[in-house]
Amino acid sequence: MLQYLEQNKDITNFSWYRTKAIARYFFELKSIEDIIKIKEIQDFAKGQGLKIEYIGWWMNIFFDFDVFEWIIIKNNLKWFEIKDKILDVNSWESVTFLVSKLERDFGNLNLKPWCSLPWTVWGAIIGNAGCFWLEVKDIFISADIYDLSENRIFEAWADFMKFEYRNTFLKKNKRYFIISSKLDISKTIDNFYSDDFRFKNQPKWFNCWSVFKNPEWLFAGKLIEDLWLKWKKIWWAEISPVHANFIVSDWTATHNDIKELLEFVKGAVFNEYWVNLEPEINIIF
Repeated sequence: MLQYLEQNKDITNFSWYRTKAIARYFFELKSIEDIIKIKEIQDFAKGQGLKIEYIGWWMNIFFDFDVFEWIIIKNNLKWFEIKDKILDVNSWESVTFLVSKLERDFGNLNLKPWCSLPWTVWGAIIGNAGCFWLEVKDIFISADIYDLSENRIFEAWADFMKFEYRNTFLKKNKRYFIISSKLDISKTIDNFYSDDFRFKNQPKWFNCWSVFKNPEWLFAGKLIEDLWLKWKKIWWAEISPVHANFIVSDWTATHNDIKELLEFVKGAVFNEYWVNLEPEINIIF
């Protein structure tokens, strides 16, 4: 047993849904020096027949369990610097924090479309996150990645990432761990909605942001709204009356309430339109 692994850790507050959740084993990655422990944890997990899940910032995480019987690793690597309009940033930094920091201290507005994007840099990269016509792939230069299988760090470029809509090669590949990345913040983005538009058209609290990816040429929220599912409620989980692609809770919903409502919506949209909605939130189960 690794002494630095916490046991029976309450991780409820690491998801904005605040569904009650316990991790059987837990480790928080706080510094670059801790990266070597990932390999040790991986070897321990393999020997014990345990799986590992990585979590970052909590705004888009949904814990679909009461007790997670395996290992949760929480990435908490935070640091950034700017040189010649290249942003070098560690993987746990909050995207919204970076946007506000760049605007306030550097007068940089090129990331303004991401003013309230609910991701860490790590989550944004592996999911090719984006909104208002700006995706990670548009400004990605490279990333320093730890290869757990070969126990080495290497620099990866865009072709390695295989960027797609809300997806990359790394999203389901647990062999690689992003330590930091370089982003080009010199590009100008003119066509985006204001903060006021977002806050008027999306719920502010008690949700994990967009639940489903937009199907090609369609909007998930529009499909759900056209089925008159706004305000649809299953126990304490509810489709937001503000935006139909958001499931909201007053923090009393259980993970079963949210999962049941999510599956109900998927089924209703498929039965009516033959469209299979895919989750955009990070569901851990």
